[in-house]
Amino acid sequence: MKKSRKSSEYIAELRGRAEEHLRRGVEKNGELSASYDEMQRIIHELAVHQIELEMQQEELLQSREELEMGLERFTELYDFAPLGYLTLARDGTILQINLTGTKLLGVHRSELIGVPFGSFVASEDLPDFTMLLERVFSSSDHCSCDVMLQNDEPSRSPVDHIPGSLHHRTIRIDAVVSKDGQECRATISDISMQRQTEQENAALQSSLLQVRKMESIGRLAGGLAHDFNNILQVMLGNIDLLIVSKGVSSSVREQLANLRMFVLKSAKLPHRLLVFARKQAVEPSVIDFNAAVSDMLNMLRRLIGEDISLVFTPGKDLWSVMIDPSQVDQIMANLALNSRDAIHGTGILSIKTSNVVVDALYCRSHSESHPGEYVQLVVRDDGRGIDKETMHSIFEPFFTTKPMTESSGFGLATVYGIVRQNNGFIEVFSADGEGTTFEIYLPRCLDNAPGSLPETESVEAPGGDETILLVEDDDAVREMSVDFLKSFGYRVLAASSSEQALSLSDDYSGTIQLLVTDMIMPGLNGWGLSLELTTRRPELKALFISGYTADLFKHNGAWDERIAFLGKPFSRLDLACKVRESLDKTALSMNA
Repeated sequence: MKKSRKSSEYIAELRGRAEEHLRRGVEKNGELSASYDEMQRIIHELAVHQIELEMQQEELLQSREELEMGLERFTELYDFAPLGYLTLARDGTILQINLTGTKLLGVHRSELIGVPFGSFVASEDLPDFTMLLERVFSSSDHCSCDVMLQNDEPSRSPVDHIPGSLHHRTIRIDAVVSKDGQECRATISDISMQRQTEQENAALQSSLLQVRKMESIGRLAGGLAHDFNNILQVMLGNIDLLIVSKGVSSSVREQLANLRMFVLKSAKLPHRLLVFARKQAVEPSVIDFNAAVSDMLNMLRRLIGEDISLVFTPGKDLWSVMIDPSQVDQIMANLALNSRDAIHGTGILSIKTSNVVVDALYCRSHSESHPGEYVQLVVRDDGRGIDKETMHSIFEPFFTTKPMTESSGFGLATVYGIVRQNNGFIEVFSADGEGTTFEIYLPRCLDNAPGSLPETESVEAPGGDETILLVEDDDAVREMSVDFLKSFGYRVLAASSSEQALSLSDDYSGTIQLLVTDMIMPGLNGWGLSLELTTRRPELKALFISGYTADLFKHNGAWDERIAFLGKPFSRLDLACKVRESLDKTALSMNA
């Protein structure tokens, strides 16, 4: 701008001097020369030209400023773009790179120019990068690939806030050849989080498929258990009728008692099937823990295979515990499966029980424990063990060190949940390559001694004269149950479906004291039937029977102990006692 003003002043001075010279020449000669007008015109044109030059100079200065600002903006956008920009030669040498690219590579820009980009690519991904360069320079299409970075050269100076080791950083390279075919322009972006998210999503998807598969297996198991229990129910009922029949010799009655015992043992099979399918309602009872573990030994041997030896050392005079027997089965099965997978080839799985007393000193170093008397279950294997990092996560749902197709990640989480639900605690001791020991502590129960199912019915079945509405879709079970109830003295209205039961109720003018209904039936199930009938007969009480106790039988999302339930197969005495107990209870509002 100052230079422009000086040129203008200089031209104005020249013009003024020319005009003065022209005026003096005219005055001296005494006449107006013909060239005066021409001189004036030239001076005018000179003035106009001066103005044009000044304007052009202003425009040039403005353009220069705009170019400088544009270059500054471009440099800022280029260097600080969210993507790394770089130019590569045919041999992969870095010719140019922006700051974002230097941060991704973790090295200062001054040390990157002229360095082969492949030196930053992990060796296992280097063939992919080489193939990318070949494709880019052999075609005009955009090409891309994903590679993992590494920076193992100590001579390179890492960027201050970027670690020198880039082993876990994955980038995506998008490249296209330049117009002259001698260079390629490329962008690089960090996709490490994206890759991790994709892997997590894949794992979750696999877990979801596994859960759905287990749900399908659970539904199948429930259906099989339901049908099997109905068959066992008919067998057990008929055996009970034969045992109490007149004219049966003592030897035949003894054989029937033995047959009855085997039927009751068979009833444990569908029970365990429902346990593993997680369709069995939790019903804690006082049990002999040694007996519960012993009952599982044969199944455990089949689970772990012939190459693994199973050793059980039961504790002497073991205290009783309050727990659902099915939960003991779940604990044992999950721990055995975990040990089986940890043992390669042959090995030993040892199980031991004992009585222990936990004191306050022990609790100080074991946060989840509480002082008291416990039954201790120790499950130990000589497998590969668990490393320190994995140890912190073994009880987390979905966590597994096995392929997602082989494990749902719920085994040890289920064990932990059962132990905590029963007010116990669990300790794990392991080291990589040194086997694993699980110590489970379940509180001692002082209430009652463990009971057992009677093998014969020595107690007289209680009866009554009330009216009972029996609903059962299985013909054989229904006919047998009707005979049972009538033998107890009750009046019985029998229906094969919920629709028939509603019709019988509407047609019957007398009082119906109790509804005895199967839970699983086509159409309206037992719970729905009870809701419908209690709107018509508010004082009606209900007893639910089923061989399949799933979440459907929970009231308002939780098991209600006021709801009477009898699992199949049941004995004649079981039915008599449960019916009498249900009739003597206060009516439960089904809409509560």
